[in-house]
Parts: sequence; C-alpha cells; structure tokens
Amino acid sequence: DFFVSNDFSWYFDLIYLGVAIVSVIFSFSISKDRNIFFGLLLIGTAGMMFLTKSRDILALFLSIELIALSLYSLVAFGKDERKLEAGIKYFILNVFASALLILGLGIVFALTGATHFSEISNNLTTQMALPILAGTVFILAGLGFKMGIFPFNFWLPDVYEAAPIGITTLLAGASKKAAFGAVALLLILGLGKFIPFWAGLFTLLAVATLLFGHFGAIWQSNFRRFLAYSIIGQSGFMMMGLAAPSALGLTGLLFHILTHALAIIGIFAIMAFLETKGMFEIHALDGLGKRSPFLAVALTVLLASLGGVPLLAGFVSKFILLSAAISMGLVMLAVFAVLASIISIFFYFKIVRSMFAGKTQAKPLEVPITTSVIISAAVFLIVLLGIFPGQIIGFLSRTVNYLII
Repeated sequence: DFFVSNDFSWYFDLIYLGVAIVSVIFSFSISKDRNIFFGLLLIGTAGMMFLTKSRDILALFLSIELIALSLYSLVAFGKDERKLEAGIKYFILNVFASALLILGLGIVFALTGATHFSEISNNLTTQMALPILAGTVFILAGLGFKMGIFPFNFWLPDVYEAAPIGITTLLAGASKKAAFGAVALLLILGLGKFIPFWAGLFTLLAVATLLFGHFGAIWQSNFRRFLAYSIIGQSGFMMMGLAAPSALGLTGLLFHILTHALAIIGIFAIMAFLETKGMFEIHALDGLGKRSPFLAVALTVLLASLGGVPLLAGFVSKFILLSAAISMGLVMLAVFAVLASIISIFFYFKIVRSMFAGKTQAKPLEVPITTSVIISAAVFLIVLLGIFPGQIIGFLSRTVNYLII
C-alpha cells in the first residue's frame, strides 16, 4: 500500500495529463533528441502521478526525485547558455531542497518509527509536538521549493524565463500542483493531529507569498517573468487552503489548483504563439486587440480569472478559500488575500488596457488552429466553471471528506 488510487489521485492525474498533452504540443518544434525530450517529459509526468498516490514517506520522496531528475534535464534542454544556466540553478537548489526534505522525513521516522502515513498518525503523541513541528519545518522547506512559496521561490522567475515553453508550462501547470497535493496528503493523513501547531506557520507563509508575488509582478517587463511572479502570488492563495485545512479550505485548494492550471494552459498557449513572432516583452502586447481580437479577448478572460473577477472560475475558488480562512478565524489572512487580489487586478488591467487602447502599425496575426483550440478550450472551461461550479465543487467536497475521514 505504498500507493493508493482514488478520486483524489484521479483528479490530479487528469490535471497532470492535460497539462502534459499541451506541453507536448508546445514542444513539437524540437528537432534534436526528440525521443529523449518526450521520454523525460513522460517520466516526469509519471512521477507526479505517483506523488499524489503516495501513502508512505519513502514513496513520496522517490516520486519527488523522479520528477526532479527529469526536470533537471528538461529545463536545460538544448545548447542555449541561458537554458543551461537556469538548469544548473534549478539543479543546485533542488538538491539542497531534497536534503532538507529527507532531514524532515527522517525526524518524523525517528520519532514515530513508521513510514506509512496512517502508522505515523497512530504513533504520534502530544510529547512529540515540538520535534514534529521542527520536522514539519524541514519538510515544508524541501517541498516549498517545488511549491514556489516564499522564501523558496527565488529560482522561479529565472527558470521560467529560460526553460523551453513546454517545460515552463509543465512546471507551472502540473509540477507545482503535485507538490501542493503531496503536502496536503502528508499533513492531513500523517501529521493531522498537530494541525494547530503548523497552521500558524502556513498562515505566515501564505501572507508572505501573496505579497511577494503580487508586488514583484508590478515591476516586470518580460512577459514570462511577469507570469512567474504572478504564479508565485497564486501559490499564496493555494497556501490559504493549507493554512485553513478544513473541508472547505481543502475543497477551495483543489478547485483553485484546477482553475489555475486551466489559466496557465491558456496563457502559455498565447505566449508560445507570440514568442514565435518575437514578442517577449509586455510592451509588445500594445495594440494586440487590433492585430488579433481573439487573442486579446482570450487573454483578458484568463487574466481576469487569475485576478478573481466574478463569473469566472478564479473568483469561485478564491471565494471558497476566503470563506474557509474567515470561518477558522484567520481574518487578517483573508484581508491580505483581498489586498493581493486588488493589486493583481491593477497590473492585469494595465495589460488589458494596452492591448485594446495601445497603438500599433504591425500586421494582423493569424493564429494556428491547434493554438486556437487550446485557448478556446481553456477559456470555455474557466467561464463554465465560473457560472456552474456546483458539480465539480460537490465532487471535491466528497473527495475531501473521504480524505479527512
């Protein structure tokens, strides 16, 4: 019983596979060593699928290393010096994070004498509270690197900017989500008895991540770096689900993971196309509404969802997370989350205004059919889940209740 397959793991599997399919489509232009590239991509995706099925700390660690070993090479794939530099940064910091993770897991094993989550939970006693909290800090430091939360996220803008677009999509849309799923499993099933001890730590990290990501995005001129900081800010919202780990909070976390993955797929599809036209900077979006109304409207909807505009999926997930935080007395966390949303709407609106009000003399853009289908599907699902979220929220509530029980 190292691995357990249930509704929770299948939910994540669908997200991983959806993002991986899009990543493969974005990577068709790779001509050299294609078999190696796609083989590593599939191995990394399999590692993510194992990770959210893990019920043992050994299985969890092996799954994380399987993901990391494939992503090391994928980030640096090709002979571009910037990719190589990003890959080395990712490798060095990842090794350091793995060391912290294994130290934290070792503390838990030394105290409980168990590796399986259920056995760890059964062997916990109140006398272990302080050393278990120390172990949790090390575990969170190790997994925080994968989650992209403050202060373990300084690698993220450089790697997202330099990596191949397909791998950046996989990192942002799937790898980060796998880390959040793993933390939820370990802390709820394994260390759930000590939630009051580590919930405060998660609250502080959520606030710091929200503010760092959203303020950092304001000053960016490169589109990829802008999205990297925006993604860090979104990780702060996901942290809210762990800071308020009630059934409502975990439901909000899972729903936000889905809505964010859909937004990432759509935005990165737009970015992948624009980069083929040499458009890497945010100012290159000026007048996009005239050059391609389809891309401009789609990007507006996707950014609005990230900002939490009503009638879109991002608003629903943020509303659930805010409700969970308030219901558990974390009012200040909710206030900072609302502040972060207002900041995000401000800089998203600047991009939207430049797309529709900016002037350009450039020629109209013809969007390939494959790119149009991916963008249209992402926008459609975000609007659909924003207007009719009941079915998926009901499914997630049942999944979370089963998980907690």
